Amino acid sequence: MTSDTHERTTLATLSPSRASDFKQCPQMFKFKSIDKIPTEPTIYQARGTTAHLALERLFEKPPEQRTPETLYDLFREAWAELKTTEYPNLFDSVEKERAWGIESLGLLAGYFSIEDPTSFEPEALEMDLTVAIDDMTIRGILDRMERLTELGPDGKEREILVITDYKTGKAPPERYATKAFFALKIYALLIRTLQGSTPERIRLLYLDGPTEYTLDVNDAQLDAMHQQLTALWQAINKAIETDTWPTNTSALCDWCDFKNTVCPAFNTPAEIAKNRAAIDAAAAAGVARPGSDSVSGI
Repeated sequence: MTSDTHERTTLATLSPSRASDFKQCPQMFKFKSIDKIPTEPTIYQARGTTAHLALERLFEKPPEQRTPETLYDLFREAWAELKTTEYPNLFDSVEKERAWGIESLGLLAGYFSIEDPTSFEPEALEMDLTVAIDDMTIRGILDRMERLTELGPDGKEREILVITDYKTGKAPPERYATKAFFALKIYALLIRTLQGSTPERIRLLYLDGPTEYTLDVNDAQLDAMHQQLTALWQAINKAIETDTWPTNTSALCDWCDFKNTVCPAFNTPAEIAKNRAAIDAAAAAGVARPGSDSVSGI
């Protein structure tokens, strides 16, 4: 994509995950959402996609059937559906696929030590949200929302609205947990805008551990997130207009798909040109995966 093309584009939608990308590193955001550089699927992405589908289907079952054995079966069924279409060449041997499956079922077993899925009924699963906020359009998929009854500070029972996100990776250290809630705060803002009800608690369930992080939120915090999201939206549009994408290096670079190929912080211009040509050739031979955000005017 050339600079003059960037000048003719504006942001059409933004997902909470891509907002997190831009906040972490504008250059990474560009690679994912503007250039849409294809990346190779990983066993971790496959595990996350399959586990999310299995957990969604678990809550479609009656409570008495929400057992570990049911979840394991749902994971196997979901993987049988996904592997031929989404991950056809992920494993080069049956043994590696089996080992991955056993490890994945071990992670799912940990889910039942975090919460009892028979003790509540979700209000919504896999919510596909597209919400207009001011001049922004925010779109994303929220894993789960439920209303729970608990004792309030006054000792009386109260009902609270809770939104929950599953993670199949390892939990960050607790001192970094606040950053991990960034996307869920955006989802809480979307729910408030769409339904007029403020989620009072957001939860991150890390299956690899397992670990649960919770954070109580209020309208003042969501108002602050609204302002931060507006600033991000404006910053992204300015970056598109000027074709200026700073590269923020950090420890997180070790997990970036672009570190060893096209990132200017770690590759020379000649290396980037060579690697990009190889990526484009590979994409031409297959089907490139679209990004989750979009721009208009291209």
